[in-house]
Amino acid sequence: MNLTNSMHRPFYLSVILLGLVLTTSLNAQPTQSPPAPAPLLSSPPNSAVVSAVSVGNLSLAQALSLAAARSPLTQQSTQNVAGAAAKLKAAKAIQNPTLSVAHWAGNNTGGLDEDIILTQVIELGGKRAYRIRGAAADLSAAQYDRIGSALDLRLSVRSAYYEALRAQEEYNAASDALSTAQKFAQAAQTQYQAGDVARSNVIRSQVELTRAEQALSAAKNERDNRIATLRSLTGFAPGANVALTDKLEYVLASYSPATLESLALQNRPDIKSAQATRASLEAAVQSARAQSRPDLFIEGRRASIDPAVEGASIRAGVIFTPWDYGSKHANVEAAQAAVNAQDAKIAELQRTAGLEVETDYRDLEQARSAVESFQGGRLARAKELLDMTLTGYNRGASTYLEVLDAQNTYRSEQTEYARALATYNIALATLERAVGGTLQ
Repeated sequence: MNLTNSMHRPFYLSVILLGLVLTTSLNAQPTQSPPAPAPLLSSPPNSAVVSAVSVGNLSLAQALSLAAARSPLTQQSTQNVAGAAAKLKAAKAIQNPTLSVAHWAGNNTGGLDEDIILTQVIELGGKRAYRIRGAAADLSAAQYDRIGSALDLRLSVRSAYYEALRAQEEYNAASDALSTAQKFAQAAQTQYQAGDVARSNVIRSQVELTRAEQALSAAKNERDNRIATLRSLTGFAPGANVALTDKLEYVLASYSPATLESLALQNRPDIKSAQATRASLEAAVQSARAQSRPDLFIEGRRASIDPAVEGASIRAGVIFTPWDYGSKHANVEAAQAAVNAQDAKIAELQRTAGLEVETDYRDLEQARSAVESFQGGRLARAKELLDMTLTGYNRGASTYLEVLDAQNTYRSEQTEYARALATYNIALATLERAVGGTLQ
C-alpha cells in the first residue's frame, strides 16, 4: 500500500465531498415558492412601425411606438429589471467556499500544522430560501415599476399629441381670422375712399387686423411649442418637420365609478410594486430571525504546502452564534418596522388611487358634456349666424361691425370646440392611467 497516497486521500475526499454538497445545495428548492414575477409589458414597441417612421407624417400609434423605443425612461426601467434579475441569480447561489493557504513558522506552539484549509459553509434554517424569496419579490417590483414607467410615458405622449392637434386647430382658426381681417381692412379702406363709410370703420378694421396678426403669432408659438414637446418625447431631432396625421375625435366612453376604482386597486403597477416590495421586506424579517440558527460547515485540511510533507483531514460541524448581545433582535425589529411602514405606504397608494379615479372620472364627464354641447348645435348655430350676417352684409342689410362680431363668435366657438375635444381625449387617457392602463 502506498502510504503517501493514503495520507493524501482524506484531503482529496474532502474536495469530492464539497463538490457533492455544492451540487445538492444548488439543486435544492426553497421551502416556499417566491412570488410570481410581474408580467412584461403587454404591448411592446412595434419595431416594424418604428423602423417605418421617418421625419414627416406621424400618427398617434407611431408616436407611442417611437417613444417606447427611444425614451431613456424605457432604457432605465429595463436596466433596473436586469439588475434585479442579476440579484436574484446571486441570491440563488450558495455561499462561495473559502481557501486559506499559509505556511507556519514557530517553536513549541500549537495550531500550526495545517497550511491549506478549504471551507464550505452550508446555510441552514431557510436562510437561502428567504434570500431567494426577497430577491424574487424585488424583481417583481422592478417589473411593475417598468410597467408604470411605460404607462406614464404613454400618457405623456398621448397628452402631447392631443395638445399639438389642439394647437394646430387654433392656428388654423387664427390664420383664417387673419385672412378675413385683411379682406375687411382692404374693403373698409376702399369704401372710405369712395365716401360710403366713416373713417371709424377703417380704424376698427385696422385694430381687428392688428389683433388678428398678434393672435396668429401667439397661435404659431403655441403650436411650435406643442410640436416640440411631442418631437422630444418621440426622439426626433430638434427642428425636425413633424406633421400630425390623426384628428381630434370624440368617441363616447361610459364607465361605472365603482368598477373603475376596483380596476385601479387590481391593476395599478405602483400598488403592485409596493405589494411586491412588502413581500421582499417580509422575507427580510424571516431572514433576520433565521440568523440565530446554526449553519453546517465542511473543511478539508492539508498539513503543508510542501507536497513532500504528508498529512490531511476532513472536518464537519456546525457554526452558530451562542448568544445575542442585542444586534440580531434589533435587526428583526428594524425589518418588521420596514414591513409596517410599507403597509402604510400601500394604504396611502390605495387612497390616492381612489381619489385619482374619482377626480379623473369627474373631469371626463365634464369634458364629455362640453363636447356634446358643441355637437348638439352650439357650433352649428354660430356658423348659421355668420352665414346670415354675411348674406345680410352682401345685400346691404348688415353692417361691417355685425359681420366682424359674427366672425369672431364663430372663430371663438371653433377654438373652444377644439379645446373641448383635446380636453376630453386627455381626460380619457388620464383616467386610463389612473386605473392602471386598461379601461373596460
